[in-house]
Amino acid sequence: MAYLLLLSLLPTLAFAAIDRHAVVSRFNVVRSNLPEVITNQTTPLQVGNGDFAFNVDNTGMQTFIPFNTLSSWGWHNDSLPTNGEKLGDYHGVEVLTHGRNISYDLEDPDLPEVSKWLTANPNRINLGRIGLKYKGNTLAQSLITEPRQELDVWNGVITSTFKVDGKYVKVVTQGDFESDAVVFQIDSELISTGDLQVEFDFPYPPKHNVSGSSDFEIFMGSYDFPLNHTTSIVTPPNGPRDGIAHIYHEMQETTYYVNLRWLCRSPLSLTQNELQGSSAVTAHRYTLSPAASSRYDHPPTSISFTAHFSLDLELPASPSVIRRRNPTAWNQYWNEGGFVDLTESSNPNATELQRRIIMTQYYMRVNSAATGQIPQESGLVYNGWWGKFHLEMVVWHCAHWVTWGRQQYFDRIFPAMYETLMPTSKVRAQRMGWDGVRWPKMTELGTGGIAPGETRAYLMWQQPHPMYLANLAYQAKPTRRTLEEWDRVITATADYMASFAWYNETTGHYDLGPPSKGVTENSFPLETRNLAYEIAYWRWGLDAAANWKRKLGQPVPKKWSTVADNLAPPPQIDGIKDPRSVIMLQGILPNTPAVDPEVGLKTSNKMWEVWTDENIRGWGRSVLAINSARIGNPERAIYHMTNYAYWPFDDAGMPTRSGPNPSPPPYFPGGGSFLYAIGYMVAGWEGSEGDAPGFPKDGTWIVKHEGLLKAL
Repeated sequence: MAYLLLLSLLPTLAFAAIDRHAVVSRFNVVRSNLPEVITNQTTPLQVGNGDFAFNVDNTGMQTFIPFNTLSSWGWHNDSLPTNGEKLGDYHGVEVLTHGRNISYDLEDPDLPEVSKWLTANPNRINLGRIGLKYKGNTLAQSLITEPRQELDVWNGVITSTFKVDGKYVKVVTQGDFESDAVVFQIDSELISTGDLQVEFDFPYPPKHNVSGSSDFEIFMGSYDFPLNHTTSIVTPPNGPRDGIAHIYHEMQETTYYVNLRWLCRSPLSLTQNELQGSSAVTAHRYTLSPAASSRYDHPPTSISFTAHFSLDLELPASPSVIRRRNPTAWNQYWNEGGFVDLTESSNPNATELQRRIIMTQYYMRVNSAATGQIPQESGLVYNGWWGKFHLEMVVWHCAHWVTWGRQQYFDRIFPAMYETLMPTSKVRAQRMGWDGVRWPKMTELGTGGIAPGETRAYLMWQQPHPMYLANLAYQAKPTRRTLEEWDRVITATADYMASFAWYNETTGHYDLGPPSKGVTENSFPLETRNLAYEIAYWRWGLDAAANWKRKLGQPVPKKWSTVADNLAPPPQIDGIKDPRSVIMLQGILPNTPAVDPEVGLKTSNKMWEVWTDENIRGWGRSVLAINSARIGNPERAIYHMTNYAYWPFDDAGMPTRSGPNPSPPPYFPGGGSFLYAIGYMVAGWEGSEGDAPGFPKDGTWIVKHEGLLKAL
């Protein structure tokens, strides 16, 4: 009897297959109200593929809210400074570091405009808007009534219905996993009268003045500079084809196409609204509508077309092909890899937690399954930090792909991203007098450039990430090929880490810093050394690199082991480690000799007292949940995952960056870390025991899962 009672109190693992379709479909997003006020808190629904996303308002298009069309390949450079400053004159700013001057990527007071330009360039661009026009003008929100919009999460389809002047309109919007395309099916009798048409418009990127540390550009691009760029309808070299059209957009060095396709039996006509060279704000608007044809017994009441955005002039897939294959691809995504089902739980927080689990997976597929790079923190929704990604967030963005059994999306990014950044990172390390590669904080793949600034110059915790990611990759695929694929990156990273550590003859230990900037970004870099998390992560990373070499049967460089074995110990005060970064020690870091479990437990309990809810940012809650699970306190872990008032996910499931100085939603390090933490709590971690170790044993949680892997 006691045994049966114990079983009844444990989080339950289902042995039967989960009905994934039933669980996912419970959380379709439905919007039945138009926004009263449009602000930077207004979020879109999305379709996309990881490299491309089309963000929509209530019309299923970008009609009355200027949402963005973003890609991983669409970038632009602002005009260079005109005050006489030259890019070639920037060489960083020298800082005295252990007896020698080292040039760090700081803002140069003698080159303020160049410093700002380097921070903001290149910047991601809005590829263009596609919306509806009514009776010759952009359809106004005031004319829309009875709106209803539903995102079918299982199939990746957005269906929007509404009335315009009392007439019914239906728009079905779908993306494509195989190309950077969006397809529309628009049905309304207003099309037959010629009143309802499709409108394209192309903005020009604004000049980025870098007035703040991030400069969130929510609605991207300006229509006030029509003479700064050109658009035109172009004919391919082999001549025109029925059902095909191409719009070419040129902005200095940035050029791309919108390749359009429709059914030949339902011909459409594409026209430019203004004469070429017009200075009107409508100069780059185009209209797509049914072509005049004597073949029609009755005027058409629908418009169906593909809009394929590309660097090249291409033949896009037909609307019918994409409409068939995209739901199939979404169904495959939901059926592959891991799944967590909490729907039989009686806990009142379970339904919302399940919704977040489902919707975060949807948005990770649209925003984070890129080719060769991680997303920017605002994903493919808008430009935060000028569209550049933050390398210290790479674990939050991508670790969940492995533990949720979706290794193929992880492999699309790694180790290729590091290989691409290696040449510039090697030059950076050499210029500063260190070995190996010094990974940047904020950058992009096109140039691998730098963004001058104190935090970006001194931050450290992105450096050991390749070891963490490589070990995740090896855990999923423990083959020699995995070892060889990552060896060059790991070797160069460890060479830098060992070289960067400075031998302190007074203590007999190797120090990290000064200067250094901790994970919480609130330390004084010129006065800070040996932050607890950074020291522990450095130790674990060098040990992991050494183990990597041993698995390959290669010698371990002596410098790695010497530094690892003699790193300064993480600082403590009365048995409590430095509170600025301590929660990370058992909140993400695998077991390492640098972390005493007993001290880690004391630290966690102290942080529970002093790190109050209003001061925790989005991914901080994930770290706290992981930490709580690891120290054997699942009640605290689930508290952090279900503290919804302090960590909102909006109606579409987009996570916010809560805490001090929150940014507009979404904040995808919060979403990615959330999934990683849920996987941690459900499947456990290396050395954990039992099922669902991060869920309380109070009888209210029934945790069914399949296909997940343990975390490190």
